[in-house]
Amino acid sequence: MPQFALIMPVLENEERDNSVAEKCQRLMRPGNNIRVFALKEGPESIEGACDVAAVGPGILRAIAEAEQAGVQACMINCFGDPAIEAAREVATVPVVAAGQSSMCLAATLGQSFSIITAVPEALSSLWNRASICGLTPKLASIRDIHLPVVDLQEDRAVLEERLLEESKRAINEDGAHVIVLGCTGMWGIARSLQENLKDASLEVPVVDPLHAMLKYAEGLLDMGLNYSRMTYRVPPVKR
Repeated sequence: MPQFALIMPVLENEERDNSVAEKCQRLMRPGNNIRVFALKEGPESIEGACDVAAVGPGILRAIAEAEQAGVQACMINCFGDPAIEAAREVATVPVVAAGQSSMCLAATLGQSFSIITAVPEALSSLWNRASICGLTPKLASIRDIHLPVVDLQEDRAVLEERLLEESKRAINEDGAHVIVLGCTGMWGIARSLQENLKDASLEVPVVDPLHAMLKYAEGLLDMGLNYSRMTYRVPPVKR
């Protein structure tokens, strides 16, 4: 049975980590199994470039641990794609992350897309990620809902209300044809948000980054594909 590593790039929290793993397991095809690898040190959430830098070493250690455990693919559970390039250099299995997976998908679903993220501190980093992925020509805007990542699952009504409000603005004011949820902590909202937008005569797809990452990882494994060693070269041995 294929084993997929879910890298939780934040400080270990058993209750939260198990909850996310159970959600992922339900979304994956029968026979594909999730194993969680969390950080022993790190921030409780990732909301900006400083957090992204802080978790890099822990992610690389988790990748190495996952490979030693025999996984066939690794998934970094964060829309900011922390340490993704470095992880692909050192890993022998595919390594995917939520931001690139969902943005690439969104770029095929419509003429333009907008990202609705959690906090303003993430805006610059996400613009940079879109640029690295070559997707800024299709990125209409990045908006935030002023809600810290650790609070996203605390009050679902507030989360849904703010996402709907900013999504409407992204469509009506910025010209977005697709909405991307800009944090994996927003899982479980995409379908209801899509229906609420449709009720407002705004028929656009809404991409759940966690779901997009899972399916992208499954697809790579199905097709026997991994990332190019011409791009992600194995680091030379150093003292």
